[in-house]
Amino acid sequence: MAEAAWNTRDPDKVALAYTEDSEWRNRAEFIQGRDAIREANWFLRGKWAREQDYKLRKYLWAFKDNRIAVCFEYEYRDGSGQWWRAYGNENWEFSAEGLMRKRIASINESEIREDQRRIAVDEGAVVHNSWLQEQGLSDVTAGGDFPLGGGSSTCY
Repeated sequence: MAEAAWNTRDPDKVALAYTEDSEWRNRAEFIQGRDAIREANWFLRGKWAREQDYKLRKYLWAFKDNRIAVCFEYEYRDGSGQWWRAYGNENWEFSAEGLMRKRIASINESEIREDQRRIAVDEGAVVHNSWLQEQGLSDVTAGGDFPLGGGSSTCY
């Protein structure tokens, strides 16, 4: 649900995946509550204004009870046309209703050439080549068990 919402780039849809009292840490940004997430135009709209052609992919890393750890990668280009890939980890805690109560994200980025893109590419042109596979941490291939929620299944 959250991955698909983030790929819409719509703060109202993103906010609906989180509890009323949700806590966020995203890099050095701290946001408290669903209303703050929705109203965080300075955060979400600013992020997406900078991160054009944004596409996100998440992979389950570990889980126990109502907590999940995921690895993720996303790609975007900035206003100058430079492509970027961001990698990171998120820790999530869920409510009994299945909404995200806590989201703690650690993110690193690196510049990439356009021909190095593997997520945000033209429809039908994507090959599955995830960072997890490159690191020998997964042997799942296209059509396998991830990404979570199918939010970026068209990326394959």
